[in-house]
Amino acid sequence: MSNPDRLHIAYSMYQFADETWTARAERWTATFYTPSDPEIGSAEITRVIPGVTPDPRRALEADPGLLDRIPRVIFAEDGSLVPAVAEAGPTLLLLLESVHVTDQWRGKGVGMSLAVAALRRLAVPGALAVCYPAPIHDHGPDEPCSYASDDPEVRRPDEEAIVKLRRAWARHGFRPIGDGVYVLRLE
Repeated sequence: MSNPDRLHIAYSMYQFADETWTARAERWTATFYTPSDPEIGSAEITRVIPGVTPDPRRALEADPGLLDRIPRVIFAEDGSLVPAVAEAGPTLLLLLESVHVTDQWRGKGVGMSLAVAALRRLAVPGALAVCYPAPIHDHGPDEPCSYASDDPEVRRPDEEAIVKLRRAWARHGFRPIGDGVYVLRLE
């Protein structure tokens, strides 16, 4: 009999038989649940195999999903890894596109912990996880939030959330690599 409090992760990946990375990214969905709560949340993870995946920067520009900043920070214009990433010698890149949990689980660190567990499970020796810790909104990443204060001393809620999220991801071992993007060697 299954423990109703035990958290589970289910993985799915969809790919067309004739699909190549020149037009679409390889995305995995990790779904988080318990036997008594089938909808805790999910994480979207994009896989890139350095030296095998043809021009991942171009593929991710054509099919970005929520990955806006990460490809620009870790891939050069020609699709190769930037020196800061290349020196780590990753065998696999796992780009964490998004993490979402339902309202009752939000703010408890559950989504982040499960996302890290999901990344570790998809990893191979030498894998590098990459994320951009920031809240997810319906608007684009470079568009302002609807919240705007007339007082210049009042910070936007997103700015405070980003600071908290970066600290939380750092507690899981992620380190900044540039432009707000964080990486973790998955051993």
